[in-house]
Amino acid sequence: MTHIGERPQVRQEKRLLLIEDSAPLRERLTAMLTVPGKMRVAAWAETEDDAVSKVRDDEFDVLVVDVELRQGSGINVIRQVRRMCEGRRQPLIIVLTNYSLPTVRERCLAAGADHFLDKMQQFSEPLALIESLTVPRQH
Repeated sequence: MTHIGERPQVRQEKRLLLIEDSAPLRERLTAMLTVPGKMRVAAWAETEDDAVSKVRDDEFDVLVVDVELRQGSGINVIRQVRRMCEGRRQPLIIVLTNYSLPTVRERCLAAGADHFLDKMQQFSEPLALIESLTVPRQH
């Protein structure tokens, strides 16, 4: 609780939602994206419905999203998150996928993704993108 004259606490550690249906990839990404005091994977989802529910119930600084999910689509997650977060702080959305076709990239960016990365060639790039995140963004 903040009292009059006190500054609100600023959360230094970025909270990530990892939206990925492959357990081995979730483990690798969680290990890579856990930097004590800077960032951590606070939750994960492997379906569209689960991801949307988690964003509705909690606040995340960053979403790392795969396009193909066990149920639903990462593109639909992006669209729904952008609508749900209208008028409040928007998370940084990084798509990390094996489907790096230009048409998929265009659809993800049109849905509201901030970055589109190829899992095969840019797997470690989310770390640098998240580390560079310093100020909450507004859409």
